[in-house]
Amino acid sequence: MYPAINPGLVSNLEKLGLTENEGKAYAGLVSLKEATAREVHELTGVPRAKVYDILKTLSRKGFVEVRQGSPVYFRAVDPKHVIGRIKNEFFTCAIEALDQLNELSYEIPRSSPVWCIQSEWGIRKRVREILYNVREELIVFSTNPEFLGEFESDLKKLEKNCRLILIVDDLNKFRGMPFDFTETGKDFGDFVRNMFIDGVQYTEDCFMIADGKESIAVHSAGNNREAVVIRLPVVCHLQKLIYNWLVEGGFIIDTHQ
Repeated sequence: MYPAINPGLVSNLEKLGLTENEGKAYAGLVSLKEATAREVHELTGVPRAKVYDILKTLSRKGFVEVRQGSPVYFRAVDPKHVIGRIKNEFFTCAIEALDQLNELSYEIPRSSPVWCIQSEWGIRKRVREILYNVREELIVFSTNPEFLGEFESDLKKLEKNCRLILIVDDLNKFRGMPFDFTETGKDFGDFVRNMFIDGVQYTEDCFMIADGKESIAVHSAGNNREAVVIRLPVVCHLQKLIYNWLVEGGFIIDTHQ
């Protein structure tokens, strides 16, 4: 009885461009060293009716060598050579694609001032871009010390060059960070942590207004995080007016850690 093929290995081979059955067949051949199509089928579970054609496809891709005869035998090409070639091709392809993308310059009559970002990588990248471009004032509200902590070094740099206003829902959660924070009142903190829309709970992880011109709201909706970026000065001005109203109304307490 043959041991099962590692599904993690097959998944990685799929990411390198093979199909699931191609990944299983190649991994099986690496394990067997040299085998017939039937032996590959018995080890990997690749359908018997498909395994021969799959091995021939792997041969054309350079993963497998074929020894003609009766029966036909197949042998895996050394994984170091195969993966090395794929890595080089992928790197070259990535560089060429980047160059080609940078050459694109289509005239867009109008760009939307509102964008929604739903990937963790994209959200962090956009926050860092906003922090990098701040020149005069940054207002930050956060309920999530882990998320805000990812940008601690960026915020420390801003302290020297612009007005930095940091507001949190609970000072105790943020005591480990080297900033002076202003705390919201309990009612407002409870509100932003427990908003429900159509039965889905929303929690405002972080909100920023940069120079009164651009804002980003990062919130968790259920188990997903997303961000809304607004580059519309009139909206950002209204958001800042709301902040001033909250201060004047006592919803934001002028207390520092």
